[in-house]
Amino acid sequence: MMMTMIVTRIILLLLFLSQAMAYTRFNLSHFIYPKISDEFRPQPSLFLKDVLGAVSDSEQWKLEDFRVSKLEIEKVKFGNLHRYEIEFLLGNKKDFVFNSWDDVSSWKRFKDKEGDFEVLANQVSPKAVLDTIQIEGPVELLVAEDSEMSLLLPWNTSHTGLKRILVGEDITIEVKNANEVTLIQTSNLGQQTEQNLISHIFPSFTCMPLLPVRISGSSSIVAFRTQNPGAHITSNLQPHNVIELLPDKCYTRHTHKKQQCPIKSLRLRIRLLETVLKSFLGNKIRHGAKLKAKIEASSAFHFVLEIEKKIRMNDTRWTTMAEWRTRPSVEHVWFEVLARIENRRLKPLVVKKIKPFIGVDSSAWSNLMANMSFTKLSSVLVSPEALTLDVNW
Repeated sequence: MMMTMIVTRIILLLLFLSQAMAYTRFNLSHFIYPKISDEFRPQPSLFLKDVLGAVSDSEQWKLEDFRVSKLEIEKVKFGNLHRYEIEFLLGNKKDFVFNSWDDVSSWKRFKDKEGDFEVLANQVSPKAVLDTIQIEGPVELLVAEDSEMSLLLPWNTSHTGLKRILVGEDITIEVKNANEVTLIQTSNLGQQTEQNLISHIFPSFTCMPLLPVRISGSSSIVAFRTQNPGAHITSNLQPHNVIELLPDKCYTRHTHKKQQCPIKSLRLRIRLLETVLKSFLGNKIRHGAKLKAKIEASSAFHFVLEIEKKIRMNDTRWTTMAEWRTRPSVEHVWFEVLARIENRRLKPLVVKKIKPFIGVDSSAWSNLMANMSFTKLSSVLVSPEALTLDVNW
């Protein structure tokens, strides 16, 4: 009797385990393959992330609804771009930053027609340099620690390995092959009348102070007299790779008077922005403002991007379709992009949607009638003109 009860309990336990195994599946792969953390998974490239973000913002699309379907390397163009950044620091935690750029003078194409766009773009990006930038003295040129300047004076006098150049009044310099030129000075915004009054009462007859101009990248400097380019420039070579270019005389100036921007290509832009800010802010600027201006060399890229977008059921564009038409699951949209590289990523400057190309496809009636059966149709007279079909590409 006891043996029968034990056997019965064992059978019931086996039946219970078999039912539990039927509802709970045992996945051996959880033990064989370890779980991979997200930080070790291969991440998608961030090269086009900002461009796709600009497309998303302009079209009000979700990023997960579209992807890049086509980008033809052989049609990509690149060139050097001068980017201007002008920032007004008002001292009350309100900064105004304005960005602009010049048109690219000449475009080039990649020699490798089948390479990777990101790799080719990052190869040409470090080669971007500024064209000739004219700066009028008095200024103090400072170069980055890993760079140096070479100086050419009238009468073929040259100096190399310079870290600092002190440029006196009535001397103009031309900076070539620099990566970036930065200037910091006071602005006309919020100048106090008391300072101007003091300067008129107590004029100073000394040379104007030197404005600091920082240069990034090894560059070549050409110096000449502003009024007489061929005249001799007296120089004073100092220790620690410093040279001073002396003026003919110290002009009568007021030390409290603001010096105009020494960089010619920035002067007109700064005046225009100061006028605009004065008209908007008025008397709200109570303290003197600082000005930080920068000219940066960037590699610009012009290309056409094809986007494949998913069509959702609630898409307003496709809700007006006739019921007999088949609604597609995706659509292709083209965008024209002008962008520059910053920190190995494309920063969009202009993103413009391109209207779809409307093409016309023609076919003769005889080609269409060739595959038709006339066994149950009476004879017809076919027009010799071609049949034209409108096709949206």
